[in-house]
Amino acid sequence: MNKYVFLFVITLTAFLLVSCGEKKASTSLNAMDTFMTIQVYGKKPEIALEKTKKLIYQIEQNISTTNKNSDVYRLNHGESISVSGDTLTLTKYGLDFAKQTDGVFNPALYPITSAWGFTTGDYKVPSQNQIDELLPLTDYSKIQINGGFINLEHGMALDFGAIGKGYTGDEVIKLLKDNGIRSALLDLGGNIQALGKKPDGTEWIIGIKSPWTGKAAASIKIADKAVITSGGYERFFTADDGHNYIHIFDGKTGRPVDNGIAGVTIITESGLYADALSTTMFVMGLQDTASYWKRHSDFEMIIFTENQNLYFTEGLEGKLQLLADFASVNIIRK
Repeated sequence: MNKYVFLFVITLTAFLLVSCGEKKASTSLNAMDTFMTIQVYGKKPEIALEKTKKLIYQIEQNISTTNKNSDVYRLNHGESISVSGDTLTLTKYGLDFAKQTDGVFNPALYPITSAWGFTTGDYKVPSQNQIDELLPLTDYSKIQINGGFINLEHGMALDFGAIGKGYTGDEVIKLLKDNGIRSALLDLGGNIQALGKKPDGTEWIIGIKSPWTGKAAASIKIADKAVITSGGYERFFTADDGHNYIHIFDGKTGRPVDNGIAGVTIITESGLYADALSTTMFVMGLQDTASYWKRHSDFEMIIFTENQNLYFTEGLEGKLQLLADFASVNIIRK
């Protein structure tokens, strides 16, 4: 037998052994104020998907800022309660990450984002006096955790919008693994997480959206990774003065970020870490973000600037395929 035919037969046989008895199933749902799709491959994918939907709804029930029965709503309205594991984990993680980033990441910005209307859709530019009055209520160091209890000072409020979907993605991946799923792709409102490779053994190809056209500006191949983006183009409003104000805030000023960054995409194993990083790196700006990556280097990153320059970390060299034209393309090296 020709050696090339022999190799093909071995490869095909291996694929059939891996795929034997496995089926594809997918589902979609609206949760956490976004549209989600999940596709899985396994012997009992429908059962895994039903469990996945229940898990997502349960996490949403615990951390919603608008559901009156949720942990977060009750905390934000003055109750001192014993919270769920989801809420406790996210609070601890958010506070730890806030300390690590000197407050650039801040899970207690809800009073500020509410004043700008991003929680209600009633957009407005608050006065500087109003912002100054609210900033002390975003001091995350005042949040106390005692066992399973969380205590907020009067007027303070938590919001896990910047990390909730990343955390949910990690929990879904754990559940799918526990249910025998070895290949899956999650799209939790633009937060992409992959379990394993595609059933044929190749990596998943993920598009990175252009901040300017909405089409894919680049693509990357991944397996067992999260690809999570924060972009100023996702949610913003135009004020009477013609200025666009985005939904990503600088916690030190109490104002939307305006630093020349259009979008930041993080690629790493943990969805929670990637979610927190994408927001943090956006707020930091180009120079500080590059410095942060050089100190940590446990993630890869793509940055779009408003003047249509592209920056990416050296670990993506040869892996990132560009699908659009840029004013310049730059590699961030250690």
